[in-house]
Amino acid sequence: GYRNMNIRSARLFPLMLALVLALSACTSGDPSNTRTPAASSTTPASPTPSSSGAPQDAAPSSPSPTPQVLTWSEQTFQRDYTAEDGTLVMSVKYVFPDVENADQNPAWSEISSYYAAEGAAYMATAGELAGYAADDYAVTKATGGEFLPFGEESGYRFSLETKDLVSVVRSYYANSVTGAAHPANYQFSEQFDLATGERLTLSSFFTDPEAARTRILETLSGKDALSGYSADTLSSEFKDEYFYLTEDGFVFYFQPDTVAPYAAGLLEFSIPYSELEDLLSPTL
Repeated sequence: GYRNMNIRSARLFPLMLALVLALSACTSGDPSNTRTPAASSTTPASPTPSSSGAPQDAAPSSPSPTPQVLTWSEQTFQRDYTAEDGTLVMSVKYVFPDVENADQNPAWSEISSYYAAEGAAYMATAGELAGYAADDYAVTKATGGEFLPFGEESGYRFSLETKDLVSVVRSYYANSVTGAAHPANYQFSEQFDLATGERLTLSSFFTDPEAARTRILETLSGKDALSGYSADTLSSEFKDEYFYLTEDGFVFYFQPDTVAPYAAGLLEFSIPYSELEDLLSPTL
């Protein structure tokens, strides 16, 4: 009865986390999404180099073309899932960045497409979890227990935006298991080159990525909250993709229940650019 439901939920919880952490940017299905302008900053496009050639007679002057300005908006993926009797068993809402005028610049289109694919992947995972939600509802209904609808949400913020790049920090929350000890709270982040649309990795910011990684781990091991961990121990939990940028430096983070108990929450640590200055690439 109720004990079996908890055992079932305990098995589902790690599966749900694995699905979320393994999400890739590949489109699946036909997500229900909307795109709306967001009250955010705009960034002029990087200038396109003019073609070279032999000197020619001056052409009649004409008005300079209006520079393209990146205008941020957002795309929302959401859906309510119900059981056969109409009871709500799961509700999801995922909000991602978008570019309102993506058609004006291939780089902006790349960024827009990246998050459209992320949204589609989240919706595909939600469709799988909705089946488990319906099963949990059936079990709790049969045993007279109280069913709480599964729920998932994600949002984002810009931690840094310059004329050359943007750093996006995304939050993810899920209570997607009836009877679980605690909900899931995770953070993800991406950096993009605004001239090419390329996603920038941690290595993109350093002339010697290995030396930079070593120094980052040594610096992190000296932080008070991580004082009990050696650089070697931290290395096994350190993920290169778990970082974002601010005006002052890099912020590295560890997901809950990795280097510290879940109750400690998400751990973030800042390292000023100045402490890595000799290793920074021209990207910064």
